[in-house]
Amino acid sequence: MNPFPTAYLAGPDVFYPEAKAIGKSKCDLLLAHGIIGHFPLDNEVPVSPEIAHEIFLGNVQLIDRSDIILANIVPFRGPSADPGTVWEIGYAYGRGIPVICYGTSATYLERCRALGLEGNTAGLDHQGMVIEDFGERENLMITRCAASIVTSFDEAVSTAQGVLGIRP
Repeated sequence: MNPFPTAYLAGPDVFYPEAKAIGKSKCDLLLAHGIIGHFPLDNEVPVSPEIAHEIFLGNVQLIDRSDIILANIVPFRGPSADPGTVWEIGYAYGRGIPVICYGTSATYLERCRALGLEGNTAGLDHQGMVIEDFGERENLMITRCAASIVTSFDEAVSTAQGVLGIRP
C-alpha cells in the first residue's frame, strides 16, 4: 500500500526529445510535495506490432491507478491541446478522477487569432465557421472536466495538494 497519493502527468511532454528528463523532473517535484507522479513513459513497452495498443493500455492503467491527473494543455501543433491529452482528461473525468489543467493563460479565441485562423469576420474562421468563444482557455468540453485550470506546473502541483488534502 502506497502512503502517498498519485498523479498521472498527461500532456505532450512525451513528444519532446528530452521527454524522460522532463518526466523525471516533474515526478521529482511532485514527490517533494508528497505526491507520486506517473509519467506516460514510465511504461516499459516492448517493441512489437502491437506497440500502439500497448502504449494505450499502459497509459490507461496508469490513469486508473492515479488519484489525480495533472494535464498539460499547452497548445500542441495548433491552437488546442494535444488530442491524446484531451482523451485522457475526458477518461479521467468519466472515472471520477479529479483533473487539474495547466499550461496556458490565453483563451482559445486569442490563440486562434494569434495563429491567423480567424477570417475576415470576427469570431469566424476562414471557412465561415464559428470559433468557440466562451472566454475559456480551451474548448468547453475540456475545461468543464477540470477541477481547476492554472498557468504553470508549479501551480498545478500546489492546487493538487489542496484537492488531495495534503498540507504544503
